[in-house]
Amino acid sequence: MKHLLLKEYVFLVLFCSAAYFPLFLHLDWEPVHNWDESLFAMRAGYMAEEGKYLPNYSFWVENGPLHQNTKPPFTTWIQALSMKVFGISELALRLPIALSALALVLLFLIFSKRQTGSYALGYCAGFVLITTHGFIREHAARTGDQDAALAFYMLAGAFAFFKYIGAATNQERHKWLALLTFLLVISALTKYIFGLFFLVAFFFYAIYKGELFNIVNRGSTWLAIAIFFVAVGSWFVVMEVGSPGFAERAFFYEMLDRYTTVIEKHKAPWYYYFENLWSSLFRPWLLLVPVALGMVFSKKFRALRDILVLMLLCAVCLLVIISFSQTKLPHYDVVAYPPLAFVAGAGLYGLVDFIAALYRKRSHFRVAAILLGAGFFYFLAVAPYQSILEAVYMPKLVATDLKYGYLLKNAEKTQPDVKSFKLLQSGFDGQAIYYAGLLNRKKDYDIQLSMNPEQVKIGEWVATCDQHSINYLLEKFELKPVETYEQCFLAQVTGLKGRGKKSGAYQSSH
Repeated sequence: MKHLLLKEYVFLVLFCSAAYFPLFLHLDWEPVHNWDESLFAMRAGYMAEEGKYLPNYSFWVENGPLHQNTKPPFTTWIQALSMKVFGISELALRLPIALSALALVLLFLIFSKRQTGSYALGYCAGFVLITTHGFIREHAARTGDQDAALAFYMLAGAFAFFKYIGAATNQERHKWLALLTFLLVISALTKYIFGLFFLVAFFFYAIYKGELFNIVNRGSTWLAIAIFFVAVGSWFVVMEVGSPGFAERAFFYEMLDRYTTVIEKHKAPWYYYFENLWSSLFRPWLLLVPVALGMVFSKKFRALRDILVLMLLCAVCLLVIISFSQTKLPHYDVVAYPPLAFVAGAGLYGLVDFIAALYRKRSHFRVAAILLGAGFFYFLAVAPYQSILEAVYMPKLVATDLKYGYLLKNAEKTQPDVKSFKLLQSGFDGQAIYYAGLLNRKKDYDIQLSMNPEQVKIGEWVATCDQHSINYLLEKFELKPVETYEQCFLAQVTGLKGRGKKSGAYQSSH
């Protein structure tokens, strides 16, 4: 018995070591990304700095450009706590999200052990998840966006619902319902109605199990619904009182308008997410889904039938719902990958079981089993893991728009005496605002944000990545650049073009 436990612990340590690299390697290598991640960074940073936990991030930089942030706060509170402990940084912002991804893997292991008596299925599902490009990427497990954390809350809710349906006593049923209610509340307080999309799958699963009528007729169900609406409704009331119009914007901009209209030109065909699964984001694991479907009808894997049905329903319902959305963003499908990973992991588990059974047969089958196992080990273990390591090793932000994080972090190191300058950006840019505010708050900088390059005067220092501002400055002024990054630069304005001695010309460095 002790030998068996030691073997399990050793295997767990080895697996967690393997999981470390996709989830945590170079997690803080890239600067905070523009838009969602920068908005979450500013909100969490403001909470950690000021101790105000229901703010609008706009107070991060004095007189900074405004972009009303009506996203709910639950996961931001966790990120703020991380910043309290570790300081305001990319790592502190992203660590809670990466830990949520690790929690998903551990959830697979715990569920597998309790459901099958073995960790094998959990290891297979966990390995699929940590080698899924649709999940181990920006706006998912690798950045401070909150979709990976939401995926954990929602999948935990799916497992809680599974246990609730299968509960043998009222006490056990009430325990799982309470947990499910809590998980639905924090899902909604992370991404509003999006966090409730698995409820559609729960509805169909309840019909499949013949439990829908029983659920509807229980008083505990309606009590849970009341608790949910009180908890989430209280958040809206508090925010509406403090910021009139908040509820309207949250309902229309964050939810209804995104589903019924195309917001900010994010338009794609209805099959967009399914095409992504096949083309890159869930390969090669999509090929194992048919194996899992076969296991649903196999007597040998009867113990897995119901959970596979529920996981398939969760993934398919989510993908169908977001496919009908008029606004399509690449990260909307992030929460579909954990249930898909469980299904594909079950397929991998069944495949390993088949090869092991083949090996145990007569000796002339053993060579075939070894060759087959070696082939599958390379294509379904070595190659996917190698591919994901290449994606996370020293990642570099390649977005073509703005690179303020790189510019300002480099300038902080190479030009420590240049602490007062104008940062020019003609439109809203969260990355610029976040780093300007961080340097102002923590490093005694005096960075003034400006949307108008015509306000620049001779003798001032300026920093910009904005092409409109760059064109204006190069056309009108002589510049002395001291730090550059691609099209971005930090420079001193030394004179007007064509007047006086030239003191330097800007050249981009790559």
